[in-house]
This record gives sequence, structure tokens and C-alpha cells, in this order.
Amino acid sequence: MDPTAPKQSYHHGTLKTAALSAALAHLAQGGEDLPSLRDLAGELGVSHRALYRHFADKEGLLREIVAIGFSRLAALMAEHADKGAAGAMEAFLDFAFEQPGLYRLMLSLRSTNLLAEPIPGPQVRAVINLAMQAFDQGIGQSDEAIRNQVFSAWGLVHGLYELWRSGVLRAASPNLAKDFIRARLLDSGLVAGVTSHQAMT
Repeated sequence: MDPTAPKQSYHHGTLKTAALSAALAHLAQGGEDLPSLRDLAGELGVSHRALYRHFADKEGLLREIVAIGFSRLAALMAEHADKGAAGAMEAFLDFAFEQPGLYRLMLSLRSTNLLAEPIPGPQVRAVINLAMQAFDQGIGQSDEAIRNQVFSAWGLVHGLYELWRSGVLRAASPNLAKDFIRARLLDSGLVAGVTSHQAMT
């Protein structure tokens, strides 16, 4: 940050919003990690001490961004709610391929009980609850059985996605990679009531 540059002025609460927007823009532009609070402050034209009033440290910023990511994923899942389990997994696929930096960051947190944490616990629970509703076939399955099915399907989708991202799983285009993942998910039998990959699109 140029020390001679004039400082930006933000109203109360708007600096936090601006910082979150800048961090999300960094990820959308291909960033694999969040900038430091000092770098983010320089980008916004404020002192780094100003950001520490809103985020205790970079981990605090990370948790806020992860919460936003899971909220966005939940909104996308709600749009696919009429398609059941297939729609839920399609939302996961679309999100991962369209917002790769944010998606990978969302799953980078290390916690012994992420669901119990104030941020991003509620947002993570919302996604899991939506997925469980989508996978509930209304035939008296226990919550544990439905949850196991959700995590098995999510794990398959996420694992194959990461293999593609790393270059281990070769595909000529992202769309072909998505088709491959859809097909493997349907082959697994984890998504009930769907017999062809076209039905997921």
C-alpha cells in the first residue's frame, strides 16, 4: 500500500462488506487462497488495523467467506429442490465447477466439529438439511440412513471433482468431466429414481 495514498472512508459496517466482496472477487478471479488482511487493507485503501476491528485474524475472514459460500450453495440447492436427490447433487456439481476457488476454500477448514461452530456452522447445517430433504424418499428411512446416503453421494462427487481438478481424471472439457461424474454417481445407485445422466441436467 502506498503510504502517500489517501485513505478510503467507510461508514460503520460497510468496511466489512467491502472486505468480504474483495476477498470473494479474488477467489472468482482464480485465487486459490485468501489475501492477508494487510494485503486486503491495501487493496481497499485502509489501514490493516481497521480490518482487525471486523476480523480477529485471517482465520476469521476465512470463516466468514466459508459461511457465504455455504449460503450460496444452499440457495442453489433450493432452486433444484423439485428434482430431489439428483437436483441436490447437480447443485453441488454446478457450484464446484462454476465457483472452484470458493468451493475448495469452503472445504479447507479444519475443525473437530464444524457444525457446532458459530461461523459457519449454521450455513453448513442448512446445506446438509437441504440435501437430507432431497434424499428423503418418504419410505420411513432413519435420519442416519439418509445422512449416510447424502455424505456418500457428496463424497463421490467431491472426490471425482478433485481428481479432475488435479489432472488425474482426464477430460477434454469441464462439461465432459461433469458428465463423467454424473454417470458414476448414477451408476453407484446413491441417487434414487434416476436412470440416466440426462435426467440430472
